[in-house]
Amino acid sequence: MESHESSHAAHGAGTVQCHDPRSRFFDERAATWEERCYPPATRERLAELARGFGVKPGSCVLDMGTGTGVLIPCLREAVGDAGRILSFDVSFEMVRRAGCKESGARGLCVQATAMRIPARDGAFDHVICFAAFPHFADKPAAMREMARVTRPGGEVVVAHLLSRAELARHHGGHPAVAQDALPGDGVMRQLLRDAGLTGASIADGPGMYVARARKPLAGTHPCPRAAEQHGEGRHGAPAPAAVDAGFEARRVFAALKEHDVMHHRAVYGVASGLLRGAGRPLRLLDVGCGEAVDMARALSGVDVAAYTGVDTSARALATARDSLGGLPCPVELVEGDYRVVLSGPEGGVDVIWMGLFLHHLPTPLKADFLRTAHRLLVSGGMVLAHDPVMGEDEDRDAMLARMAARGREHWHFLTPEEVEMVHRHWTAHGHQERFSTLRGLGEAAGFAVDMVWTDRERRYGLVRFIKGD
Repeated sequence: MESHESSHAAHGAGTVQCHDPRSRFFDERAATWEERCYPPATRERLAELARGFGVKPGSCVLDMGTGTGVLIPCLREAVGDAGRILSFDVSFEMVRRAGCKESGARGLCVQATAMRIPARDGAFDHVICFAAFPHFADKPAAMREMARVTRPGGEVVVAHLLSRAELARHHGGHPAVAQDALPGDGVMRQLLRDAGLTGASIADGPGMYVARARKPLAGTHPCPRAAEQHGEGRHGAPAPAAVDAGFEARRVFAALKEHDVMHHRAVYGVASGLLRGAGRPLRLLDVGCGEAVDMARALSGVDVAAYTGVDTSARALATARDSLGGLPCPVELVEGDYRVVLSGPEGGVDVIWMGLFLHHLPTPLKADFLRTAHRLLVSGGMVLAHDPVMGEDEDRDAMLARMAARGREHWHFLTPEEVEMVHRHWTAHGHQERFSTLRGLGEAAGFAVDMVWTDRERRYGLVRFIKGD
C-alpha cells in the first residue's frame, strides 16, 4: 500500500485497535486512495507489471499489504476462476474497500499483519508484496513469514511502481512513513537468503522495482535453519500445501473438535433446546456453516421451515448437503462470503447461527453485522453466537498468552508445530472480545443480549442477541 500521491486529508472512518501506528495513516487515506494514487495511466503500468509476476491459471496467490485491493483485478485475471487469492492489510479501512473486489468463494480479504500471516505453511504458489514491504516494522520476520507460506518451488515477489531511490524521495514527504524504505540490494538479498529463499534477482530502475526469489523444493534447503523456518515436519517432510476457506487446517480443527476443546457438544445441546422451545417453525440462517455436522444433529426434533447456510468452502458445502439431507424443509447452501446472504428481505429470518465465526470480524464489522442482522430478523428473532470470549480483566495479549499456554500444556493430540499453527491463527486472524463489548455492540444495534452458556473457565460462550418487539 505504497503512499505515492497520497492525500493529507483525514478520512473520518472507524478503525480497529492495531499495534502498528502506520494503520492510522492508511485508514485516514483509504477513501480517496485509488482516485489519487492509481489514475488510468498508473493502472495500465500496474497491469503490465503484474503480467511479469508469472502467475498462472489455477494458482493460489497471497496479496500482501493489499491496500484497497488495487492489484486484485490483475491477479484474478491471471489465476482465473479456478485460482484462489488471499489478500490482507494492516489497515481496516483499506481491507474494507479491498473486500468489495473479491466477494466470491475464491477470494478472501482479511485484516492482518505481515509478521503473522493468517495462512498455513506452504499454502501459496506465489506470494506477492506490492507497494508494501517498506512499511513492515520487522522486515526479517515478514520475509520469514512470506517464505513460510510459499510452497516448495513457489516464488516470493516484492514489487513497486517506483525505483528504490524514487520511493525514498516520495516517502520523505510524509512524516508518518518518512523512515519506511526499501533495503539496499545487499540487505534485500540477505533477507531473502536468511528466509531460505534462493535464486534472488533484483531489478531497480526508473518507475519500477522487482525483487524475487524461489523457495527450494523439498530436501534442497540451503541450510538447516531455513528448513526449520519453512515448517517441515519432524521427519523432514514438507508441510501440506493446501489452501482452504478461511485458511484453517481441516485436520487440526477436526482434532480440536474430536477432543471437544471448543465445547461443541455442550453448546449445540443448549442451542438445540433453545430452538425446540421457540414454539414456531423457524427460518434459520447459518453463517459460516462449514460441514454443518453439529448443526444437523442440533436440529433433530426442531421445527425448521427453511435452512440457509453460507460458507466460502465448496468442499465443506458438499459435506453439508449430505449432513442436512434429513431436514424436512428447503435447504439452500450458498458458496461465498457471508455478506452475500445479508441482503434478504426485512424480517425474513427467525434465527441466525454463528458457530465460531463472530471472532473473525473486527469490531466495526461486528457492529455492521449486528445492525444488518437486526433488520433481517423477525420481532423476537435472535442471533446465537458460539465464540471464544476474553476475560473482563484481561487484554488481548493476556488472552492469547493464556490460550497458547493451555494448548502447549493440554493439546497432546497435536504436534508442537500444529499447536503453534493454531496460535498463529488466533493471533493473526482472531478478533476476540469481552462479553461486555459484545453486549454493548448488540445493544447499540437494538438487541437485548445475554450469555446463555459458558464453560467453567469462561473461555467459550454462547451469546444470544434478541430482537425486541
